[in-house]
Amino acid sequence: MDMMNNKQTSKYLLLLVTLVWSQLLCAEDVGLVQYTRGAVTMQNMDGSSARLIAKNEKVQRGEVLKTGPRSFTIIKLNDGTRMTIRPNSSFSVEQFNPKKDSTATALLRLFRGGMRAITGYISKNNRDGYKVKTGAVTLGIRGTEFDVRLCKEDCEQENQKYKESYDKLIDRTVARSVFVRKGLIAKSIDGASRTLKAGSAIFEGDTLITKANAYAILVFRDKSRVSLQANTVFRVDEMKFDKNKAKESTALFSLLRGGLRTITGLIGKLNPRKYSMRTSVATIGIRGTGYDLMCAGSCAVVADNTIPPVNLPGGDGLSAYVWDGAIDFGGLELRKGSAAFIADKSTAPVVLPTVPDFFKENSVPKPDSFDVDETELFSKAGFDEKADPGVYISVTEGNVVAELRSGLKIDLHAGESAFADVLGRQGKQLTKIPAFQKFDVYPTPDVPNPAVIDLNANNIGDEDSGMTCEIK
Repeated sequence: MDMMNNKQTSKYLLLLVTLVWSQLLCAEDVGLVQYTRGAVTMQNMDGSSARLIAKNEKVQRGEVLKTGPRSFTIIKLNDGTRMTIRPNSSFSVEQFNPKKDSTATALLRLFRGGMRAITGYISKNNRDGYKVKTGAVTLGIRGTEFDVRLCKEDCEQENQKYKESYDKLIDRTVARSVFVRKGLIAKSIDGASRTLKAGSAIFEGDTLITKANAYAILVFRDKSRVSLQANTVFRVDEMKFDKNKAKESTALFSLLRGGLRTITGLIGKLNPRKYSMRTSVATIGIRGTGYDLMCAGSCAVVADNTIPPVNLPGGDGLSAYVWDGAIDFGGLELRKGSAAFIADKSTAPVVLPTVPDFFKENSVPKPDSFDVDETELFSKAGFDEKADPGVYISVTEGNVVAELRSGLKIDLHAGESAFADVLGRQGKQLTKIPAFQKFDVYPTPDVPNPAVIDLNANNIGDEDSGMTCEIK
């Protein structure tokens, strides 16, 4: 009897060892935790041993990662894929073959919640090999940046909150940066600084700063436009525009140092006396025009040792070049195709015999060379589609094919969104990216320092408009 018990015990032990060993063999490191905030746990493949995780912990295939309320984590998979797993989410990497050829595959599963992802080389090497599954939809990911969210009633609540905040902000927005290259900083009247990107809002009193090798294109409410050159400090002193009272509107700007290229909007065309561009040397009046300015040395009122000086003909001061219409340049009428120079505020302007090369060879594009719908930039939120429970997919870059359980396929590209009901029976492409995704306070996985993210901050209006691009 004892011999039989010993044999049975040995069999059980052998079976247990086999099971444990098979699990060890199946355990496969597929990525690394880069950041966590709040309660983030990992659960073993067999559903046991839930544990809190922290930075630099390994992510294993088959494990279920869970985030609590107001908690999120950023992970990086071995193929370079980066993902932000949002609050109240459950996520797992079910299959992962990161070979650097056409056999590479990945299957990710989102059980609940949401994720924001930037894919790595698997989706680029095998366009059909990278998939994200939910209960209702399978997403075919093709070298892309995307958001996916499984919504209950929470998304509609967020939509309404963002819509209200956005509409209030729009009433104060006087301009937007529609193109940014290598950085644009705004300092508000109270001294607070913020980094602007494509689509960011600009307000009265903002001082805008570009550094070396940078430039930005701004579009104002009255359809005037400004290209800010490198090493420039520019202030929006006043911008009051009502399309129904255009003749009563005003625009007042200050070029404190550096250079700009600008073209007149409705204020300058309908009531040019209400428009002026000030410098320490002279105030520029317009006649419905496009012109360039360079302000350095005695003209510049902002000293910054990190910004190199601008060399102007005849020494430091203020130079102007008119490429359309005419301007009042310190009492001198300067017409199209002409350039002039003022050394300081006690000196009369001088018409230059030729247009300086730094104007003719300017590499910063004219502000009207960028195609954008000014009306759309300053319209109300317009998020009229109710965020019903279901799956929402929004694409920032690349291509995502959403296949519903019913077999319906929706092909999405950059700037497009789609919805599928909770059972995956019906779906549709949306007219706009939903507000809860467009203004998501939880960061994209490429954010430089997630630790400084303030989840209570109002970031409405500082998100990419989807109409332009930013180059870093």
